[in-house]
This record gives sequence, C-alpha cells and structure tokens, in this order.
Amino acid sequence: MQEQNITVNGTPISQFDFVNAMQSYSMELYRKTADQLSEEEIEQVQGLAVEQIIARELIFQTALAQGAIATDEQIKAEMDKVMANFPSEEEFFATLEKAGIDQDSYYRMLRQDLSVKMMTEKKLADAPSPAAEEVKAFYDENPDKMKKPGQVRASHILIKVTEDNREEAQKKIEELKNEVTGDAAQFGDLARQHSACPSKDKGGDLGFFGPGSMVKEFDQAAFSLEPGQISDIVETQFGYHLILVTERKDPESLTLEEVAPQIESFIKDQKGAILLQAWVEEMKEKADIEIA
Repeated sequence: MQEQNITVNGTPISQFDFVNAMQSYSMELYRKTADQLSEEEIEQVQGLAVEQIIARELIFQTALAQGAIATDEQIKAEMDKVMANFPSEEEFFATLEKAGIDQDSYYRMLRQDLSVKMMTEKKLADAPSPAAEEVKAFYDENPDKMKKPGQVRASHILIKVTEDNREEAQKKIEELKNEVTGDAAQFGDLARQHSACPSKDKGGDLGFFGPGSMVKEFDQAAFSLEPGQISDIVETQFGYHLILVTERKDPESLTLEEVAPQIESFIKDQKGAILLQAWVEEMKEKADIEIA
C-alpha cells in the first residue's frame, strides 16, 4: 500500500490513520482487506480514505478552536464501553499493544473521534426538518418503497453437516426428499423425527418471516415457492434443508400516516448530509492542505 503524506493546516496525518481509513473502506465496499484490492479498487478506496481523514482533521481543528473537545469523563465512558467486550482490562490493552497502539495514542484517538462526532452532531442538528408537503411528495413519488414486504410461512427439516458425516448427511436428506409430500402434517411428522433444528418441536414451523430474515440460500429458496411446494435440497452454513412453504402474505401498501416518521427522518438525514458536505468543502477551501 502506497504511503500518503498529508498535512492539514500544518498538522501531519499519521500513516496509522490513513491505513485505518483504507481498511474501513476496503471492508465496506469490497469485503476485502486493503492488500487484497485490485489496482482500480485501491485507487477508489485511497481517494475516499484521503477525503475522509482530511474532513475528520478539519472538523477536529474546528472543535479545538471552539473549545468543543470531549471531556475526560466522556472519553473514559467510551473506553469502558469498548473494554466491556474484553475479558479483562489487561486483555484489552494487550490487544491494543499487538496492533501497535499504546494507551496514550488510544486515548488521543478516542478524544479526536468523540470530539469529531460531537461537532458533527451539532452541525447536523442545524438541518431543517422537512415540511409536510415534502413528506407527502416523497410518499407519492416512491410508491414501490411504501409497502410492507411480503412474507412466507415455512417449515423445514435440517440435517446438520460436518466434515465427517457429509456423505451420510447427503444420503439422509435425499431419502427424506423422496419421502416428503406437500402435506404439512406429514412434513411436520418427519421434521419431529429427523430435523436437527429446535423448530422440530413445532413440526419444523418457522412462522412468518420477511425477505432477508434468513441466510441467503434459505431465503431465496423459500421465497421462490408457493404454498404446498417443497424445495429442492438447500445447503447453507447450517447443513442441508428441505423447505415447505405453507402460507404467503402479499406485500401491503402502507399509509402516509404509517410511514411519515421514517420519511421525515430520511429527508432530514439527506439534508444533513448535504449541509455537512458543504461545511467541509468550505473548510477545505480555506485550509492549507498538502498531499505528497
């Protein structure tokens, strides 16, 4: 990864901050680490990382100038939240050390992160709330988004797969595939006898669920079926499944009153993002920024 030497109003940006930003965008956009990216992907991620760390530094410098800096109490509270995910304080600091971060550096990072967050939230609070006419217009212009997604009710039989039993599990699920019918009672009996899922106590019934509620392979299979249909053998990270869809609910249109709060929040967030971008651009125009 090519190093970037960046200074903002005379303050150098650490290579550590640049690498962190690169890794964050790499995972967000491509689900890869930065060293796994293609040249084209690196160019895109690097550009985003540079923009992000410059904006962050400009906001922090503004916070410093206005005295809007995170207090020791706020920083300690944030550290306590993070440390709660570790078995002990010693383990937490040992993990930092492995990443090449000492306690003082971590404290400074938290101070900057919290100060930037506070300053950003203060700016976003200036974003105007949308008028009722804006909310209504958004509702009318986006009818496809103003629906409650359809749902299916499905039962399944799960045969768990391990490295040692794959062949046996394959044989078992194929036998069950040949045995099941579209009859829910018969499917339920087989689920009680053979399924490895806790839902077996209810005949494999998973109840109603919407798109995206299950792992991808299961989700796609279930939503491709009509009531009474049984899937082909579906393999997921949990094992082999047979899926029986017993009911379907069509998508339902939502009223303006039902979705107005979400629309208001969405429009305000959009206005906030535009306001924030304009603020950062204004600071950049006045700043002395060097990239080498």
